[in-house]
Amino acid sequence: MSSAADANDRLDPDVDCVLVEHDLDDGADGLAVLDAIDARCPVIYRTIEPDGEVASAASARGAVHYLHGGDDVAERIRTVVGDVATPHRRGPDAGAASAAESPVLERIDEAYVSFDADWRFTDINERGAAMLDTVPEALVGEVVWDVFPDATDLAYYEQYVHAVETGEPVSFEEYYEPLDLWTSNRAYPTADGLVVFFQDITERKRYQEMLPGLLQTTHEMMQAEGPEEIAGQLVAATEELLSLDLSIVRFHEPATDQLVPVEGTTALSETLGDRPSYAVGEGGPGAVFESGEPTYCDPVDIEGVSAVLYLPLGDHGTLSAGVAPGDEFGAVERQTAELLAANATTALDRTERRERLELFERVIESIEDMLYVLGADERFVYVSEPFAEFTGYDRDELVGGTPAMVVDRKTLERGREVVAELRHCDERSRTIQTELETRDGERRPVEVDVALLPNGDDAEPGTVAVVRDVSALQETRQRLAIENERFRYLFDHIPDALVEFTFEGTEPVVESVNPAFERTFGISAGHAVGESVNDLIVPEESHDQAKQLDEAVDEGSVQTEEVERLTSTGLGHFLFRGVSFGTGTSRRGFCIYTDISDQKERESRLEVLHTVLRHNLRTEMNLIEGYAEQLQRRYDDDPVLLDAIRREANQVADLSDTARRVERALDRDDDRLVATDVTRYVEEAAETARKRFPHADLTVSTPESATAVADRRLVFALSNAIENAVDHNDAEQPSVDVTVETTDGGVEIRVADDGPGIPKQERDLVTGERDITQLQHGSGLGLWAINWIVESFGGSISFEVQEEGSVVVLRFRAQ
Repeated sequence: MSSAADANDRLDPDVDCVLVEHDLDDGADGLAVLDAIDARCPVIYRTIEPDGEVASAASARGAVHYLHGGDDVAERIRTVVGDVATPHRRGPDAGAASAAESPVLERIDEAYVSFDADWRFTDINERGAAMLDTVPEALVGEVVWDVFPDATDLAYYEQYVHAVETGEPVSFEEYYEPLDLWTSNRAYPTADGLVVFFQDITERKRYQEMLPGLLQTTHEMMQAEGPEEIAGQLVAATEELLSLDLSIVRFHEPATDQLVPVEGTTALSETLGDRPSYAVGEGGPGAVFESGEPTYCDPVDIEGVSAVLYLPLGDHGTLSAGVAPGDEFGAVERQTAELLAANATTALDRTERRERLELFERVIESIEDMLYVLGADERFVYVSEPFAEFTGYDRDELVGGTPAMVVDRKTLERGREVVAELRHCDERSRTIQTELETRDGERRPVEVDVALLPNGDDAEPGTVAVVRDVSALQETRQRLAIENERFRYLFDHIPDALVEFTFEGTEPVVESVNPAFERTFGISAGHAVGESVNDLIVPEESHDQAKQLDEAVDEGSVQTEEVERLTSTGLGHFLFRGVSFGTGTSRRGFCIYTDISDQKERESRLEVLHTVLRHNLRTEMNLIEGYAEQLQRRYDDDPVLLDAIRREANQVADLSDTARRVERALDRDDDRLVATDVTRYVEEAAETARKRFPHADLTVSTPESATAVADRRLVFALSNAIENAVDHNDAEQPSVDVTVETTDGGVEIRVADDGPGIPKQERDLVTGERDITQLQHGSGLGLWAINWIVESFGGSISFEVQEEGSVVVLRFRAQ
């Protein structure tokens, strides 16, 4: 139909269906045609561009299908017409068909059924039987209300009975839940009973149900702040509106020419894991992005997916929506998904335009700092307020005047030369370095960027200029020169070897070295510059380590590592510190090598002495204990003294073992500490203590959880605290109470006992209130171990004195 006026004139009874264009020749829209036709035959409605509001209006007026697109959808139109076209005669006599006429009825595209006066099926065509999920032979002769009992409570019963009783045709739409089927029905009474023509309108109804959500999603996408938000809304819509649980949006990254996943459904990640990126032209997403055409694949070679619809999102990316085996990907889902993708593309285009506009506005705002416009007559036609304030004039005084008010003759001549040069070259602007003279005679250095105003003829063009005050820049340059001199002095006189380098790829190439580098490594600056740092001083066996350090420094992280390097006197140990700055191909950096060879040698010697001392101490104490046992067997006159000798020997040996355990506990990487539930560590320490001290009365009180920064070393610390409470208590059944409480700042663990208490000297030494001396050093490592471990967690230790016993209080931070 090309206009609303001739809709009724051209709609004769033989018309099977009507294709209505939204944009009509008479300037009206196709909705008026729908009103004129009044749903007397099936209608297909089309718009050139996707339009959810129009689709909703057309559906409300009885359109059975909606399409969008130009001439490229001709084949789809023919397919849809074939699906929805109905027989052109629909009158009371059409229902008089009998079984003999079934071959004719079988050739129509619409479902057909007839009943006799007793509501028994007399005929049904194959299409009707298929819609009712049966075969004609199973229905003929059966009473319709017996076969479909649920229909008696629906419009089917009411409308069919009304048609028979009144002798008038009826038409209605109804949903039959047992078959999950919406039908559009036209029933015509006959002399023998009733004839019914019906169509499956389930997809149309589903589409109508989706339209409000489609419109809401489109509105939200149009209001979105950025592309990522639009991607999230699009994925949510495919899941919520279309029940497509396997969908993902990829955006195109021009820098890599890749389609990178930005948003996907939870079911997709659970089913298929992390989804890959695709190069343009690669795989389904890449091919669809390159062609710009939707592609439906059924089946697909993806485990857990039976069919996928790939949709382009313009120049922005793609939408991939799939279904799992056993689920359906109907025409409504495909059509609605295409409409969603089209609306998302429009929203992305809008967002891109808005971002460009915002960028343009920001640029204008920055230019508005100081700006003026000269007409072809070289007079001010516009000056910004900041420019007027800078010169000391009012804007009204400058407008209409000439630049001679603020610049000298030399600058005026240079300005005319720049305008002439710009008229005959491809450059958009030129910069003039000059001085502006303010109203009170002060001369201030400026940079002026001059550009030509657009001019469509050969007349003299006007100019627009942006003025920048470079007074501060000049001062900055002077300060930078001073800072550079200070830096160079520091660079040359720092005692550690220092290298300034530039990354060529991932290879650090020397730009300069300080004198300490030349002395340490025996390499002159002239020889080092231009060479790879690694080639100069890194031993062969350390190249992989050096490469890893270079990559980490190149990525911007500050690296500190103990390394071995080749020096002028052989292999040396150094503390390497590397840092880089800059972006892209101009990335630069510094590395400092602090010689720790002497320190490493001292550490090695101390390790040997420590190991030998600990080993020999344990060995000698074992010998003393053995000798004491021999003495006790030989001389049992004074067993107390011999027991004391053996006990003290065991204490010395245990002290050695405790020192080793403390060393292992403290030899941890505290940078990896995280907040955790510490109640499990408390329970573990208590369980260990109950096994070691079955005679002690140990009680533990903890909340369900208590989160603080700690790790398993807390078990060792608490075990020492409990052990200290038991060992220094002479009671037959020492009492120890462990309490865990959460605080505003974290967690507090209290270990209380009923013993003699911790001596003040011991407490002061551990808390740092008294210095360690040869005479004041504490009696053991237990409290020290607790303090060191708690401090490594960022916590603290304190002591409380009770009437009986003492309390060790451990405090831990929440994060």
